[in-house]
Amino acid sequence: MHFNPLDVFIDLYPEETTEQLRERLIEAIQEAPKKQAENVLSFIVPKSFAGIVVRELRFGEKRANELSKAEILAAATWLKSVPLHVIGRGAGDEFVTAGGVDLKEVNPKTMESLICPGLFFAGEILDIDGYTGGFNLTASWATGRCAGENAA
Repeated sequence: MHFNPLDVFIDLYPEETTEQLRERLIEAIQEAPKKQAENVLSFIVPKSFAGIVVRELRFGEKRANELSKAEILAAATWLKSVPLHVIGRGAGDEFVTAGGVDLKEVNPKTMESLICPGLFFAGEILDIDGYTGGFNLTASWATGRCAGENAA
C-alpha cells in the first residue's frame, strides 16, 4: 500500500504573533548576547528542540549577538510554522514500542518487581510485543488492573 506524504505546519505559539515572538527572541538575545544561539533559543523552547531549530535554520555555531535581523525573524517565523513531513504507514507498521522490563523480573500474578519489592509494572513498560488489533491494549489493561489491585 502506498501513501502520499503530507506536509503539516504546526504553530508552537498560537497565542502570539510572529512579531511578538521575534521581540521575545530579541529580549532573550539581549539577556545573553555572548551565549551560543542554541542556548539562547532554549530560553524559549526546550533545549533539545533548540538544537533542531539551529540545525534547520543553519545557524551553525553562531553566538546570539551574531544572528542577523533576518535570522531572528526566520527563527520566529519557523516557530510559528514548524514544518513536518508526515508519511503514511501500512498494516504491521504500527508498532511504536518494543523492549521494556524483562518479564523474568516481574511476578506475573501481581505485576510486582522481583528486584524492587513495592514497584509494580503494567502496559508497554513491560517487554511484551503483540500483534496489532488490540493485543497490546488488552495486555496493557490486564496488567494495569492486576498491578493496581495488588499495589492497593
